[in-house]
Amino acid sequence: MMDDPADRIANEYIQRYEAAWSHGAEAVAKLYTADSVLVGYITAIGRPEILKLLGEIIGQGWTRIKIKAVNVRKVGDVILVANTYTAIGSGANAGKRLDATASHVLVHAGGEWLSALHTAR
Repeated sequence: MMDDPADRIANEYIQRYEAAWSHGAEAVAKLYTADSVLVGYITAIGRPEILKLLGEIIGQGWTRIKIKAVNVRKVGDVILVANTYTAIGSGANAGKRLDATASHVLVHAGGEWLSALHTAR
């Protein structure tokens, strides 16, 4: 329901994330807090490590991403977002798709909503 502020914030974040992904790892890394944690096939702590991990993923040819929120809720001052995503390949991964699940803990920092914790599998 888009009347819910948490849903609106989550969907705006997802739109920003999808757009940033097509511009590269540096653009995506800006959507994380400086001390954020990304738990994927490895755990990256802090924006520099997240930038490195995202650079490796995008560098493998996963150059587009499509995200769909499946559950959003506000808990205290944070917004929890459970989502599905599809990474779409190019280059060596052209024609391939990677379907998976993820979650974000969004916090309001520096005047915008950023991910403080991101899990992906």
